[in-house]
Amino acid sequence: MTTMTLPAYNFCMLAGYAEMIPTCKKFQNGSKIAEITMLIPGERGSYQVFVTGSLAEEVTRSIKPEDFVMCYGRGTSTKSGNKFCLQAIRVVNYGKNVDAEYLEPLQIINAYTMEIPEAGFHRMEL
Repeated sequence: MTTMTLPAYNFCMLAGYAEMIPTCKKFQNGSKIAEITMLIPGERGSYQVFVTGSLAEEVTRSIKPEDFVMCYGRGTSTKSGNKFCLQAIRVVNYGKNVDAEYLEPLQIINAYTMEIPEAGFHRMEL
């Protein structure tokens, strides 16, 4: 299992279709990284998602082109702001049988939601 430290204010989710088979690269220091290229319905261009460690190996084995994939992690962009990518800590593969138009949004994000009693600033201790 890969553990990454992510700031709570920068938690992102991308949902789309895998454009090609992810490739896993291994570096000299033993670390592994895989890149998923995703097409998101209604968006122009594709998005890059990077995963590391054992998740990189699993993603490379399981994701095929046209699979519907949900990726959760930390979003980053270039200084010019014209490119966005996601450093994923969790990837869920729904396969080819799922149409994004018919997914229930609340079922997808249920594990990542919390109830806050009222609007405004809340100090939360973890």
